[in-house]
Amino acid sequence: MTVAPEVQRLNIENGNFTFLDRGGRMLASFTGVDFRSSLRSAFAIRGKAKVAKISLRDRFFLEQLQSPLRYEPDVLELSKISAHAGSGEVNGYFAMQPEAEDSPFTTRVTFSNVLADQIIADAGGSKGIVQGKLEGSFQASGETADPDALIGKGEVFLRDGRVQQYSLLVLLGQILQIEELRELHLEQAHVKYHVKSDLIIIDELLLHSANIRLSASGTVTFDGKLKLNSQLAINEKIRGQLFKAIRQNFQPTNEPGYFALDFQVAGNVDRPSTNLMDRLVGRDLGNVINRLFGVGKTERPKKKKKRAEAATSTATPSPSAAPGETPLNFATTPSPSP
Repeated sequence: MTVAPEVQRLNIENGNFTFLDRGGRMLASFTGVDFRSSLRSAFAIRGKAKVAKISLRDRFFLEQLQSPLRYEPDVLELSKISAHAGSGEVNGYFAMQPEAEDSPFTTRVTFSNVLADQIIADAGGSKGIVQGKLEGSFQASGETADPDALIGKGEVFLRDGRVQQYSLLVLLGQILQIEELRELHLEQAHVKYHVKSDLIIIDELLLHSANIRLSASGTVTFDGKLKLNSQLAINEKIRGQLFKAIRQNFQPTNEPGYFALDFQVAGNVDRPSTNLMDRLVGRDLGNVINRLFGVGKTERPKKKKKRAEAATSTATPSPSAAPGETPLNFATTPSPSP
């Protein structure tokens, strides 16, 4: 009599997995994977998965993820995901149809008490600029075989938010003599967005303090390129403190008592740029101010090197920004003028 072998359990301990895109770039890595399961049949698995750390594009990190897992030919399901990110809590759901064409999937995520400062630092940004706790949600669907099929939407809220020592706002605060710009205590802060293919479409971004409102909409690509139409709005109290020439640039809005100035943000998430200074004080004066405070200095093109060495030392515009745009150097905090 022949007895066929029977597998009753499948376990993985301390496994590591890396997923790459078509160009060989890292999409996600899973470190410290533990999986314990029992086989109900040759085609059905029930178990529990744990992952010590997950890195998404080396910019967002999840820790201590765990969830019940169910696998059958028509579905792979993580039904109750829990994890930590930025010292906060993340909960979610994931399901994929592995046998269907292009392996479609759906996912839902909610998060709360996530420290904004830690998330920014983990993504490579500067610590200490944004304080507060993040909460929000995200829903998406797509096909694992086709990254361009991804669609989704989400929203993020910043609670007890504060923005401080942000170089452009500090610079504006010094020029306009508005103390509030140097450290914004936010009464309202959120972003609402949707995802289509490799594009994040910002439907509404809002930072609102007692007297100032910053808003934006536009697009961010997955590789970090920005294109935002933005607006700086101030109330009558702040507007009354401005010089007349600057005050006239702020026009009445639909919100009673507020006056606004439109501007653009471009460049990259790691090094954004804006034409706000030029829109505020004019291009010529804006360039002078940028040079005075040392914003956006760089080398001249090589063909002008000899002429530059012979001339008196001068500041030059940054090649990373379009003409009339000020790079937002997160590492630079201008010193107050005498």
